[in-house]
This record gives sequence, C-alpha cells and structure tokens, in this order.
Amino acid sequence: MGRTTINKIFGNTSGLGAQSIKSLERLYRRAIPPESILSNELAREISFLSGALNRQIGLLINRKGEISMIILGDARSIFIPSLDAFRAASTRFRGLRLIHTHLTGEGL
Repeated sequence: MGRTTINKIFGNTSGLGAQSIKSLERLYRRAIPPESILSNELAREISFLSGALNRQIGLLINRKGEISMIILGDARSIFIPSLDAFRAASTRFRGLRLIHTHLTGEGL
C-alpha cells in the first residue's frame, strides 16, 4: 500500500508559518525500518518540532515504515481523522502505528 496522501498536514495548522509547515511536510520523506517502532533520529526530530511549535504531533506509520499521515494538534491533544482510506479486512488490522508526542506529563 502506498501513501494515501502526500505532504498534507492534518489537524490544527492555523497560525503556522510557511517554514513550520515545510518542516512538518519534510517528515513524509523519512522512513523507519519496518522492524523498528521508531528511529532515534525521528524521535528527536518530532520532539524538537513539537516543542518549538508548542503542539502535539502524531505520525501514522504503515507496515513498510513509511509515514502515511502527519497529524498536528494543540498543546493538549490531537484529533485522529478518519482512517477509512486505509485498507482493512475484517480479519486484519489496518497495519498502522501511531507515534504521538506529549508536551507535558499528561497521561495517555
């Protein structure tokens, strides 16, 4: 399954400058080895961006290790949009994992 959307940031993008949006869109070019949950480099990058923007960031990553969706929230939460575009059989999961930043010590 290829990427469903290309370079679109889902969620709360109001008030972001062009450079911030480009930094987020660049995340789509990153890949994670399929056997890994997350690379150290990507974890550092999204942590830095999340802190700089003062917003939570969510990444939906497919089975191949490609970033399928970038979700931007506010300082307290993110809203996961509809996942209907991602194929799922009745006996299988969608094959996506969500990596999500938090800015403070709030629970999951």
